[in-house]
Amino acid sequence: MRPTLAHINLGNLRENLRNLRKISRAPLLMGIIKAQAYGHGAPRVAEASQDLVDYFGVATVSEAVELRKAGIKKPIAVLGGFYPGEEEALLKYDLEPALFSEKQAKLLASAGRRRGKPVRAHLKIDTGLGRLGFPWDKPRFPWEDGVEIVSAFTTLSAADGQGKPTVEEQHRRMMSAAEALGLKRRGIMISIANSAGLLLHPEIHHDLVRPGILLYGVPPFPRELPHFKMVMSVRTRIINLKTVPAGTPLGYGGGFVTQRKSLIATVPMGYYDGVPRSLSNRGWMWVRGEKVPIVGKVSMDLTLLDVSEVEGVREDEEVTFFSTQEQVWETARVADTIPYEILCKISERVVRIYHD
Repeated sequence: MRPTLAHINLGNLRENLRNLRKISRAPLLMGIIKAQAYGHGAPRVAEASQDLVDYFGVATVSEAVELRKAGIKKPIAVLGGFYPGEEEALLKYDLEPALFSEKQAKLLASAGRRRGKPVRAHLKIDTGLGRLGFPWDKPRFPWEDGVEIVSAFTTLSAADGQGKPTVEEQHRRMMSAAEALGLKRRGIMISIANSAGLLLHPEIHHDLVRPGILLYGVPPFPRELPHFKMVMSVRTRIINLKTVPAGTPLGYGGGFVTQRKSLIATVPMGYYDGVPRSLSNRGWMWVRGEKVPIVGKVSMDLTLLDVSEVEGVREDEEVTFFSTQEQVWETARVADTIPYEILCKISERVVRIYHD
């Protein structure tokens, strides 16, 4: 077995969901497990959490089909909608797509009429993110025989308050669209809050909240949240140690030159495994709880660490890429990205080990 492993703590996942239930004012909760549950493994995450959620949310039809084939019975919303030709898969696997165009609505309605039973779907409203959705100020309702709209939802642009439009403005726009469409009168749910919205804006919880990254114990903003526990920790091992003199170039292109006699460790984890190449010469890993710098260019399969300051370090020593909220946020900051990407980029070559 490769010495690089991602340990997935399903007990922590369940505890995080119970905490989200306590925080939420909404009666229903959708667990977002798109992108292989943010790199954690969607089938196992769904299996472990399905008794604590009301819905699962994924991005694509293929992601939803994988869950159905794994035996997941909960309702699944396909938040990225569907492509022409995927209607039969929606019917076969009892999936609920997002609708953001009249063309989609007509395709779905036709499929529902052929089946003789309406297809449940979720109406996407664009309130300021500018991606998908009917415009909030000119909303359309796909009144088609063969489609049953169960919720209307929008995606926040800056739920942490660091951007435009504001949460308050998007909330106002969504409620304006809801009134124009008569959603309350029709008994259609409203969904706005993501992880940050759930934490910071109880006024937008409404009928259904859609937490994503908080399921996995990672704060959606750089602030420690002790009541949420990390679900994934990624650890590798030192496979080689060598002492080199000052003036030794390391890595491709000699991208780092030692300034002193140094003890250099090689670990079998590179950018294919999920270590961003942008961490070259400026990122960190952790050995025996101490930060050790990445030296030289991160390569596809291997990374070099300067462990000169770690007393008694030896080959086969465990090395942590991240295991805490602080570590994953620091790694993301130095790589000029966000924790979402750090989690999702842990490749399938890194073996997932599940604990409960």
